[in-house]
Amino acid sequence: MNTIVALIDFSDVTAKVLNQARESAKLYGDRVILMHFVPKEPVVIDLGIVSPIILKAPSEERIKADYEILLSYRDSLAKAGIVVLIRQLLDGNVNKILKDCLRWDAELIIMGSHHHSPLYNLIFGKFTKDIFKRAHCPVHIVAGDES
Repeated sequence: MNTIVALIDFSDVTAKVLNQARESAKLYGDRVILMHFVPKEPVVIDLGIVSPIILKAPSEERIKADYEILLSYRDSLAKAGIVVLIRQLLDGNVNKILKDCLRWDAELIIMGSHHHSPLYNLIFGKFTKDIFKRAHCPVHIVAGDES
């Protein structure tokens, strides 16, 4: 069975990733796995002039809300006759995602790209680049809208 993994983050590029997954599944794949990791939630520590932001684990409400969104995406692809599985992760690091893709024998990974500043990339890493460089299979990167 051919497997396509679509990494989605519920941003403005998600619709494009889903459309690409739909079209690719019609051409090449027998199933699509929608993978989403629930991001940590930023919390500002008020210390006056310097107020650092720390990241805490997502709340149960956030996890449930994200899962409901995943279900709706699954249902929309299933209506097009595509076999769809969903995978929600609480720890969405590159190693975990690539390990899952390898375990499912993914033949294609589809993901979106955001146009972040060099400072953002320095602080938060280069997720898309790391997936692209280390994946065991082809990676299709769908460009987001430039702002």
